Amino acid sequence: MRRQARLEKSLTLPKEVHEIRVLAKKLRAYLQLFRGTFPERCVSLEEKRIKQIARNLSRARDEDICRQVLRWLAAKENKESRRKWLQATLVPFPEPAATDLDKRMLAQARKGIEARRLRLLALIGKHSAKEGKLEELLQKEYGKSRRAMGEAVHEGSPEAFHQWRKRVKRLGYQIEVFCTPSRKGLARLERKFLRLGRLLGKLQDLHVLKGWIESQANSPARKLVPLLDGWMARYRKEAEREGRRCFRMSKGKFLSLLE
Repeated sequence: MRRQARLEKSLTLPKEVHEIRVLAKKLRAYLQLFRGTFPERCVSLEEKRIKQIARNLSRARDEDICRQVLRWLAAKENKESRRKWLQATLVPFPEPAATDLDKRMLAQARKGIEARRLRLLALIGKHSAKEGKLEELLQKEYGKSRRAMGEAVHEGSPEAFHQWRKRVKRLGYQIEVFCTPSRKGLARLERKFLRLGRLLGKLQDLHVLKGWIESQANSPARKLVPLLDGWMARYRKEAEREGRRCFRMSKGKFLSLLE
């Protein structure tokens, strides 16, 4: 956990924004894993502080997501006319060096997330957790993630898939804690969750870009919406297929991987 919950140094601005937000998700996942071991008041307070750090950087992260997805689409596109639409759509999103993100806000976020990391490690050192209890909580999280998949597939809405993605990411971060050398089966499953998380992440990124385009009145970029819908349908199918591979075992079988 110490190794996984560490912020790298000398990152580019967009990379640092992304890494801080990833670390925020990891710390929240760890807090949920230790719920019942730590005082509930500590868990609630730390979660609130971590969520605020991530929220302060959400706009900068969304802008970078839109820029990355547009470039990715341009690289995939064969039609010259669509490539021009994609290039025109990139104009509102400046390069990282020209971003208007407040550097003091970023420095404050970096300082805040490091404080939250140290606080979590201090809580772990102070409150000893029984491994059996942690395994039980992880098994429940597996069940919740599997139910979230069923809801996403049934509803088919971007919001349902986003909620499933959050569950998968949380479960993946928690499984990392248990991936010791003797648990090879769990390590293989964790790699599957990483792939599933990437598929669901790409689906969410496309949805973020589509939302931005639809918020622009009379924008030529609206011509890209059918293209985005096509890619979203493709990633939904891939995520569903990968999800069935990840969640085909029962909760009892999943628990046996922790032994």
